[in-house]
Amino acid sequence: MTKVEDIINRLYPLEDRRPAQIKLAFLFGMVVFLLMYFLQPFGKTPDGQAVLMNSSYAGLLTFLSILFVYFVLYPLFPLFFKEAKWTIGREVVLTLIIIVTIASANIMAGRFFWNIPLSITNWLRTIFYTAIVGIAPATLSILLNQARLLKKYRKEVGQINHNLHSVSPDILIKFSDPQEKIELDGGMAVSNNILTIEAENEKDNLVIPIDSFLAASSADNYVKVFYWQLDHLKTSIIRTTLKKLEENTKPFPILFRCHRTAIVNMAAVQNLTGSAQGYRLNILHLPDAIPVSRNLNHVIKEKLASIHP
Repeated sequence: MTKVEDIINRLYPLEDRRPAQIKLAFLFGMVVFLLMYFLQPFGKTPDGQAVLMNSSYAGLLTFLSILFVYFVLYPLFPLFFKEAKWTIGREVVLTLIIIVTIASANIMAGRFFWNIPLSITNWLRTIFYTAIVGIAPATLSILLNQARLLKKYRKEVGQINHNLHSVSPDILIKFSDPQEKIELDGGMAVSNNILTIEAENEKDNLVIPIDSFLAASSADNYVKVFYWQLDHLKTSIIRTTLKKLEENTKPFPILFRCHRTAIVNMAAVQNLTGSAQGYRLNILHLPDAIPVSRNLNHVIKEKLASIHP
């Protein structure tokens, strides 16, 4: 793999939260409005009302164009917009799509609101120059942000792992000991408590000791449950939703939904890894790490601190 391939394949955070997407669209719309209003890059004019109107149109078109990408293209191409596979390269492609969408929106607005002649040649030329001008600073910004986030999360993960490794390993849940108890958030999670994971068909319910549960991840209309039984890692695929499973786990504060796609047993966390996308939890016996939503980083720290004071 070449150095360029290595860079474009580095993990990068994908913003897939609706409120954050709207906020970003509004922010970029405001930036474009302010730039157009104060700098007037297409020529100074003494007509203050015209400047205000043109700047408002530009800001609004930017806002709507970005929302179009987030709310229309995201659902249309779910395989492309997958957080687990999101990289610098895909972020650059997304940025280029946004730039092209904004350019196209401005061209169409010029045709319908200001009767500016529209031609395929003019449209392609405008998109080309807009992309050429915008992609370089956007790519530089992505690279700098990736490096900043990677450094930040690796430093935080290093501090958390130091606390995890500085305590006796006996504090980890002992899946082979049915009498082990773990104190969490002022209460006791008792290992002989039973977790019932309710399926759509009650005959398919999964009933396991709470200390056997390792993690669960969503898989379309199913949930894949990982648990430890008879010294072996077991998996069960149950027709239910992660939201329903989260309701089943409410009596057990040691089980936590760390991501929209996963619920984990916090006592089974061995250590964390960090990338530009945030934290990932390495769970006892599981081969793959579990992602953590970036807005839950502080909660993860608190929960791990309550287990490993």
